[in-house]
Amino acid sequence: MKVKRYIASNAQEAMLKVKTELGVNAVILHSRKIKRPGISGFFKKPLIEMVAAIEDDQKKKIEYKNISNEEKSIKPKEESKKMEQLQKQVGNIEDLLNNFIDKVEKNPQRDTAKNPTVSEKYYNLLLEKNVEKNIIEKILNISKKRISFSEDHEDAICKTIKMVMKEYLGEPEPMKEEAHQKIILFVGPTGVGKTTTLAKLAAKLSIGQNKSIGFITSDTYRIAAVEQLRTYGEILGIPVKVIYESQEIEEAIKDYADKDVILIDTAGRNHKSSTQLEEIKELIQYIKNPEIFLVISATTGYKDIINIVNGYEFLDDYRLLFTKLDESDGFGNILNTKIFTGKNLSYVTVGQSVPDDIEIADPEKIANAIVGKLDE
Repeated sequence: MKVKRYIASNAQEAMLKVKTELGVNAVILHSRKIKRPGISGFFKKPLIEMVAAIEDDQKKKIEYKNISNEEKSIKPKEESKKMEQLQKQVGNIEDLLNNFIDKVEKNPQRDTAKNPTVSEKYYNLLLEKNVEKNIIEKILNISKKRISFSEDHEDAICKTIKMVMKEYLGEPEPMKEEAHQKIILFVGPTGVGKTTTLAKLAAKLSIGQNKSIGFITSDTYRIAAVEQLRTYGEILGIPVKVIYESQEIEEAIKDYADKDVILIDTAGRNHKSSTQLEEIKELIQYIKNPEIFLVISATTGYKDIINIVNGYEFLDDYRLLFTKLDESDGFGNILNTKIFTGKNLSYVTVGQSVPDDIEIADPEKIANAIVGKLDE
């Protein structure tokens, strides 16, 4: 007997392969649905595996040569009856498979919509939270190597995915605690909340850690920007210096020689304008060893974030600071940006209140906000 295995996209195609190669007398021994290979196989229609068999013609010829004339007259009749029965069975199986395929084709999303796999649930959940597809696949692939993805393990699966996510987010790097004077520069596009964030950090340092602070701003473009910083300075008892040319920053820093920390506010720059970004590059040249925070709003779309990051690629070293987390569900973009840039997270802001609504970025909180809990 000759036995062969066939794989096709549907039952009709599999049957056609069987008939073409083995003929109409072939017998279907087994058929089942199998997943397509690779991660994409979880989300595509399964393949059909069909095992078929047929009597070896050459063997039958040899056997016929050794039988008597009487046997010759009886054997073909018996074989004919058996083949008719087998053909009926094949026809019945083919009808059943065709009916099944028709139902699936009429409603191809039926199975995955009503009964999605654990992997599909988490894929869709992370996608909703704005995590990039290639990053989702990496997280799920790593998680699957650590734990079996079955419904019985769902709590453990959730914890494993969060753990992988935390590993990607890494340890946050807030302002370094050092004995010498610190100079911190805030850069980023317009409207992300740099000035308010600077004031929040200043309040934390001056009230919470008893640090002496000095403000410098080069943001003379935005209406009332200087007055906004002066207002914060008056409330917190922090002096403010305004510079109009990049080289003036050196003198302003010298005037704050007695301060523990100098916080420098810059004008929001259009990441598409090389001329505006040149002003930031020039300003940095006059500052010795600044700690730079690239401020990005969590409400910004990921494509724009990529453009912003690429616009500031002239920065040798910086940390990521995300604002407006209270206004966004896009926590996935924090993870996306961390992986894309390879830079450490520093702080996040979660509201307008000064100084309460700023905190060190917490990978566990971010992972929980992205993954959450699946509905039962």
